[in-house]
Amino acid sequence: MKKIYGATERQDGLYKIGRNKWELIYGFGKDSEEAETGYNYRERYSRKPTPDEVKAVLISQINEHTDEKIISGFVWKGINVWLSTENQINFKAAYDLAVQTNGLILPIKFKLGETDGNPVYYTFADVDTFTEFYVAAVNHVTTCINEGWQEKDNIDLTLFQGE
Repeated sequence: MKKIYGATERQDGLYKIGRNKWELIYGFGKDSEEAETGYNYRERYSRKPTPDEVKAVLISQINEHTDEKIISGFVWKGINVWLSTENQINFKAAYDLAVQTNGLILPIKFKLGETDGNPVYYTFADVDTFTEFYVAAVNHVTTCINEGWQEKDNIDLTLFQGE
């Protein structure tokens, strides 16, 4: 689905927009709280999609949005932390080793993300600070996953039957 800007509200539905054109519209979001308008996700079809096709597209979009939130939505101590799968694995391995060795591997420095194209590094000097960070990261991932599951569970397919 494509993110189309200019929306002022959620417009979930499957709409016939031409003789052989259908448009699936789903969700509503804003890039910032201050934004006056936001976006919907949209997908165009040259025929009316089946309910199973609609559901598959919606599930895929929710999964993609959930992944985006996990990767780029975590802020810790004012730092936007990039939680790619690779970084999650690296943080876990280092955290586990720090706990198992009572901090013998510390201090350890990580690039947490970037601000205005400049890398942002953080050095974990003690297990308590590393624990605070790691628990917050795991909570962020868990929250995003649970929100994604809830959104999928709450899809009302009756909105997407079309005219």
